Amino acid sequence: MAERPEDSVVRARSRWAARFAEHRETGAVLTGGVLGALFASMGLAVLFGPANGFGGESLGYLGAISILGLLPCGAGFVWALIHPRRGLPAAAVGTVLGLGVFFCFAGDGLNDSWKAPADHPATVRAVGSWTNGSLVVRVRPDQVVAYRSSGGSVAWQWTPPGSDSVCTMSRGIGAGGIGLVGHSPHGKPCAAVTSLDLADGKQGWTATVNAPARDGDSADSDLVAVAGAQAVLQGTDGWRAVRLTDGQELWRSAPDAGCTPIEVAGGDQDVVTAAECGDGTAVVRTLAPGDGQGRTRAAMAAEGGLKNFMVVSVDPLAVWVDAQAERGTHAVLSFDRTGRRRAAIPVSGDEYDLDVMLGGVHAFDEFTARPLLGGMVVGDLFIVPGERQGDVSISGGPHPSRTATGRLVAYSLADGTKQWTAGLDDQVTGVLVDGTSVWAMTRDKLTRIDAATGRQSRELDVNDTASLYPVDLSVAGREQFTVVAEDGTRDEPPVRGIG
Repeated sequence: MAERPEDSVVRARSRWAARFAEHRETGAVLTGGVLGALFASMGLAVLFGPANGFGGESLGYLGAISILGLLPCGAGFVWALIHPRRGLPAAAVGTVLGLGVFFCFAGDGLNDSWKAPADHPATVRAVGSWTNGSLVVRVRPDQVVAYRSSGGSVAWQWTPPGSDSVCTMSRGIGAGGIGLVGHSPHGKPCAAVTSLDLADGKQGWTATVNAPARDGDSADSDLVAVAGAQAVLQGTDGWRAVRLTDGQELWRSAPDAGCTPIEVAGGDQDVVTAAECGDGTAVVRTLAPGDGQGRTRAAMAAEGGLKNFMVVSVDPLAVWVDAQAERGTHAVLSFDRTGRRRAAIPVSGDEYDLDVMLGGVHAFDEFTARPLLGGMVVGDLFIVPGERQGDVSISGGPHPSRTATGRLVAYSLADGTKQWTAGLDDQVTGVLVDGTSVWAMTRDKLTRIDAATGRQSRELDVNDTASLYPVDLSVAGREQFTVVAEDGTRDEPPVRGIG
């Protein structure tokens, strides 16, 4: 029986419909597999990325895109998995694409690799810290604790004798890892200085000092210093140098007549002493560590007396002078080897207020025995956090928000001119010199800046614990750091490793 024309048309239409349905199903499988896997893999990467060294603001955007993308693609992804012959290859392609997008846009991050247990009692605060090789040494009034930077385990502990509390400590440590701590009973002058071997915590020699009165268990900075192979101890009558290894006295130096010692600092080749005089001047001298012979003398105005004073750098010599008088000296001053002043950098100028001490106006409330300098000297540059009014703003209302910005600024110690400004995402909470670079920590980021040019060469997101207050920062390895907090009882652990 001959086929009717209409039957052939029906069969052709059926074949076309079958092919169309097959192609439509194939397209759905491929599209669902690629797009579904792309958004799913991106979302999983965002979820697990911070624990594996990724971070940054882009993670939030990538996570939102993943969720929004999966909403219309979820059914197609399931359909692709039901048809694995074509669906699994499509999902593999989507996974590669999703991970590629994540790696292209996600930033590098740091995580807490270890945390020391919280401090007890809740009222205790650190007064300073040192780094000695692979050990981070945190000093509290009641004890000194050394942590291994590799994992946070305690290497040793030292407790001041009797009822003494730590009242001062050296800014630096000597060859062989020897540090100096001053200690005394409550309300008594800070009259005892003990050397500690920071490798094992063993106590060495103890010397007595004719120290000024002490208020309760308060601590003060720069009353003792390490200079080369000597320890230099400050008393009310002047300075005394002893051998760092055994405490044997080497020489003494007295201030000018009518002047009172206020600070001592040390470097490899110099001792720097500072005294406040009754005629409204501050006198800074450099001495030879071996025999105490004078090298440089510089006098500067301190109108109305000194409110704050700090040796910022020993070599080159730079000091921060903060006079009581409103129109007095408020600047970082640098000097050459003859005592001639080279530059004066105002700490409150038309452009920026400079955080010479990390933490600004509250600096002396933290790390009182070894305050954190915000201003660092690298070569012949003074690099310091600079602040402007309005850098931090907090909006009110039922859902308050905080916006902030920050920066480091570099000035020449030769003539005081500004050399560069490096913008940051927030106020600086920690700074660290690392060779020819400077690391600046903010609440959520750690940025490496070239000291010579101000160019940012690395930005790492801090994913876990945020540093809300000034911290002592040190390098523990390649892109590994230790962070020491003054208050280790609440928001931050006392010491933590990040990497």
